[in-house]
Amino acid sequence: MRIDRRARAVPALLLALLALAAPGADARLVSAYRGAAPPHPGTLHIADTAPLRAIAIAEDARHWTTDGLGAYLAHTDPAVRARAARAVGRLQDSTAVPALLPLLADRDPRVAHEAAFALGQIGHPSAAAPLAAVTTSADAGLRALAIEALGKVGAKAQTPVVVRALDDPLPAVRGAAAVALWRLADSTAVDALVAHDDDPDAGVRWRVLWALEKVPAADRVVLRAALHVGDPDATVRARAVRTIGRQKSARGTAYLFAALADADVGVVVEAIRALQQIADTATVAAGPALEHGLAHAHPYVRVTAATALGERFAWVAGDSAERVRLADALAARLADPDAATRGAAAKALLARRGAAALPLVRPLLADSVVYVRVAVLEGLRALPGDDDAAALLAGRLAPPATVFERATAADVLGERKDTSAAAALTAGLRDTSWLFAASCAGALGAIGDVSAVPRLLAAYAAHHGDTEPDARLAIVDALRTLGRAHAADSLEHAFAPRQPSPADHDDAFFTVPAERGAVIHTSKGDIEWAFDAAEAPQTVRNFVRLARRGFFDGDRVHRVVPDFVIQDGDPTGTGSGGPGYSIRCEYNMLRYDAGMVGMALSGKDTGGSQWFITHSPQPHLDGRYTIFAHVVRGMDVVDRIVQGDRIERVEILGGP
Repeated sequence: MRIDRRARAVPALLLALLALAAPGADARLVSAYRGAAPPHPGTLHIADTAPLRAIAIAEDARHWTTDGLGAYLAHTDPAVRARAARAVGRLQDSTAVPALLPLLADRDPRVAHEAAFALGQIGHPSAAAPLAAVTTSADAGLRALAIEALGKVGAKAQTPVVVRALDDPLPAVRGAAAVALWRLADSTAVDALVAHDDDPDAGVRWRVLWALEKVPAADRVVLRAALHVGDPDATVRARAVRTIGRQKSARGTAYLFAALADADVGVVVEAIRALQQIADTATVAAGPALEHGLAHAHPYVRVTAATALGERFAWVAGDSAERVRLADALAARLADPDAATRGAAAKALLARRGAAALPLVRPLLADSVVYVRVAVLEGLRALPGDDDAAALLAGRLAPPATVFERATAADVLGERKDTSAAAALTAGLRDTSWLFAASCAGALGAIGDVSAVPRLLAAYAAHHGDTEPDARLAIVDALRTLGRAHAADSLEHAFAPRQPSPADHDDAFFTVPAERGAVIHTSKGDIEWAFDAAEAPQTVRNFVRLARRGFFDGDRVHRVVPDFVIQDGDPTGTGSGGPGYSIRCEYNMLRYDAGMVGMALSGKDTGGSQWFITHSPQPHLDGRYTIFAHVVRGMDVVDRIVQGDRIERVEILGGP
């Protein structure tokens, strides 16, 4: 799963000086592999900060040249070389690979580490052989980073090199090898992975099982994964049932049914999703199990079961009486105390019973929680051509419906290609809400209404100065959909964002923030973070600035994906909102273990205010989303948060 904003955003002009760190011992690397700390903790200072300032400015401008940023890769000071390598990795410019390769043999391990990480971020195949050459280094940190990079590069020719690392004496390196094999998805590695699924380290075991999910070999994998359904470590159990599901073999269903009784909520959630995966290719008699899930004590399980039934109700084997009983169980969830479950049950009933479910779910259009009302509107996608559904959607295009409902109604009308709504959608382009205008533009494009082109052009002119870029980007996309690519290109060129200037880089830009963390006071309790300011200074500075002006106070948690993330930071509560600007990504070597705090994106350099916290380890996010903090207190609160819970206020700890 991705960690996306609901709509796109344009990049703005923030990034900064990253303090570099001293190499750590193997114990520190093990800690890093578990997500607790970067591989090289501590801060290195040098007397002459001018090169570091120049590097930070070049990084902010996303500007690579061999005689500019590239020259600092050969600087006499290792701090400068390392900082330049980090910047190059963030730019992800493949033409920089030849300049990075010599640094893999740099006499300073910090430089070699940064070079290996940067080459992985760039992902160019020309780096594969040089990276493979350093996987036998005496430096454990370099071994792990080089192996990780080989996975990011996608160098299947180097699979044997990665497989050998499964026997490394250090768990961190073995774990890195398993993650790399997940990325490579090379069937030739199955035997090696199966031979290592009983690793004594739980972190390695779940990573090996995770790697096996990518290789379709049900005859080999299902039974091996089943051996871990009773593992003492909950993460191992969760990855085992997930892998069984990804193999899409009915032979795994008995083990998944057993996992539905697991004491760990994450394991149960993954077992339900695994049944969905198997149902793509096989008939599964899962009705009673999913019915039991709908009555589970934890809302994460109930909403997952309702979602599964909505997406795969047809595959539930059994007689008509059983199907009726399941429909009744879903109908009972329309009164669930959890808003997300009510919404998921409504969507499931609309998807599986069609117009017959409309009388049951219609009362939820008056639910006190907007997410439930929006879920019902989204569920009307399942009733194409239905006049009652079209009327309900059209009735939500105007106040007193909230902007979120209005935008959702416009989106769904577009997907249904309800041309009868074209006039109302065209009028919506003039709305003062950028979110609603964006949805109307997208819907007109989906409907194919070329007569709306002049209004789209006028709407772009009206919205080009908005603090949120989503509306104008939606208009540009609609123009392209309607075959007006030239007009879209002209608009984007005319209103292109400015490039950084010296005025953007005051003295604060080049310092690591002094604030040490934050307490997120929620309606479910407090969550305390520690900032990783040395790894992501501008991201931390941006969050602190927003928090101190009360930007997050009163927000609703708009997204919760059980056993994945909770997400907040959108003042609109829709997933499309932000602060009115975007910040640069500060990719770093921190890892997404449970409780890591990252920035949500719609693409590189599009973060702003939306943050997320991981419920469980998510290594596929490593190096793709900026980590800027981690939870030090209140993970039990994170695991209780549901969609719609309130952020009461954010308290910043430390600093001026």
